[in-house]
Amino acid sequence: MIRALLVAVPLLAVAPAKAAGTVEIPIPRSMAGDKGKYYLLRSEKIGTIVRTLHKRVGVDATGYTKAETDCASMKMRELGYSEDSPEAIRESPGHWFELVPGSSKGDLAAFVCRR
Repeated sequence: MIRALLVAVPLLAVAPAKAAGTVEIPIPRSMAGDKGKYYLLRSEKIGTIVRTLHKRVGVDATGYTKAETDCASMKMRELGYSEDSPEAIRESPGHWFELVPGSSKGDLAAFVCRR
């Protein structure tokens, strides 16, 4: 039996200023040095796979990434990216890759797989 857990977070076109009603969950970072701030906007778990939408607010740009993390193997693949909005992401799944401890994607996986 597959059980799905969906964290209900409204997906609005979010500019660098937070739109009203949008829930942004800060993703904790394990290493200092990255000037960006990371936020989980949506998370859906099906089996051992967690599908996410997250946002990185950097010094010069804001980017949105859809990804899948296999919590059993701790591998990830990107599904798409856009600097315009979550709705502008055109999904094109990449290859599964190993996560680097302390990287932003490693921290994202650690965060969503323990929830």
